[in-house]
Amino acid sequence: MTPTIRKWLFEILYRNRYLYRFASTVPFAGQWRVWQQLVLSRIRGMDVLELGCGLGDLQVDLRKASYQSKAIERSPQMVAAARNALRRHRLGDPANIIQGSAQSLPFGDASFDTVVSTFPSEYIYDPDTIAEVERVLRPGGRLIVIEGANLLPVGFIQPLLVLIQVLVYGPAALFGRHKQGQIEEVDAPRKQTKHADDTVTEVIPDAWFGRHIPLERFGLQRRSEVVRSRRWEVYITIGEKIPWPADPKES
Repeated sequence: MTPTIRKWLFEILYRNRYLYRFASTVPFAGQWRVWQQLVLSRIRGMDVLELGCGLGDLQVDLRKASYQSKAIERSPQMVAAARNALRRHRLGDPANIIQGSAQSLPFGDASFDTVVSTFPSEYIYDPDTIAEVERVLRPGGRLIVIEGANLLPVGFIQPLLVLIQVLVYGPAALFGRHKQGQIEEVDAPRKQTKHADDTVTEVIPDAWFGRHIPLERFGLQRRSEVVRSRRWEVYITIGEKIPWPADPKES
């Protein structure tokens, strides 16, 4: 599929909540929401901003977990869908889902402890976006980006779904050990943490993903993680804002 057709397809998805739901569920074996929720255990503080909230599923998760969350979303159709999701669940003020641009955030400096973005489009690579994220983050805050994920070709159905992903999103849809030319990096030493749900998190030095998110340009410290299960891999880039130095008078 050519980039032009792919862009046209995505524009259609952003205008129709039902197609968006189908496209984010069926081709990914129902795992999209599982991947999205990986941000929850990585959040710092209580004030959270989501860039590109789509149908509002993560906003529901955040508010159920008692976070003070807001979202910025460029699509008016997705803004309406996300607000409706909050109304259905009776969770907070739907007006906190704001139509706007990640490159020009309508919030004051140091307004949020964490900014999250799950499966973003090209806006996440725009320096203007990262400049705005750095501006609205408090010292010690963090940006969490779930840039991509892979289904692994296990079982009978997932190999077919992997093929569909490649046809729709192109070869770039495959990250990590599935991306040609990067296998030698997969075998590099790394820190692993096993979790109770049988997933494993690996911290990746000099990761092959997230490189085009200009974190260092705006003083954000990079952390790259891969989360793996038997069925999938997820690629997470974190940008941490350096805390203010301690005041000697307070020590």
